[in-house]
Amino acid sequence: MLPVDRFTQFAEHHNLFTPNSKILVAVSGGMDSVLLARLFKAAGYNFGVAHCNFGLRGNESLADVQFCNNLAQQLNVSFHTTTFTTQQYAGDKKISIQMAARELRYDWFEQVRQQFDYSAIALGHHQNDTIETILLNLTRGTGIAGLHGILP
Repeated sequence: MLPVDRFTQFAEHHNLFTPNSKILVAVSGGMDSVLLARLFKAAGYNFGVAHCNFGLRGNESLADVQFCNNLAQQLNVSFHTTTFTTQQYAGDKKISIQMAARELRYDWFEQVRQQFDYSAIALGHHQNDTIETILLNLTRGTGIAGLHGILP
């Protein structure tokens, strides 16, 4: 079975979205999220690309924005981007940079989803992200339900 067929079968099996859904795909520029966007395109889904610039890596961050914009153009989909003052936000909230970036991106993804009428948000995650989520849930005092990590 081809990867795109496994992808669509997985989405259908878990009722993640329908072929008529409009999905916002978060793309960092890394392998996981780029592959996810390419799978959405190969499967024929209606989607747009969203990218966050956290302003933490100077020219590398700007190169990521350009890469993601180019990817969206290649895939012929809408591109949404924003730039955050992540360090200031983290300092103001007295939280880590990682937690600040997480809060900022998820809040912004939801704003874009609502503003442009996307039905769902798709993120490319790998095993380390799942482990991070479990540990984060544990530090927040989760019960047994928080031990599952990132669900499909």
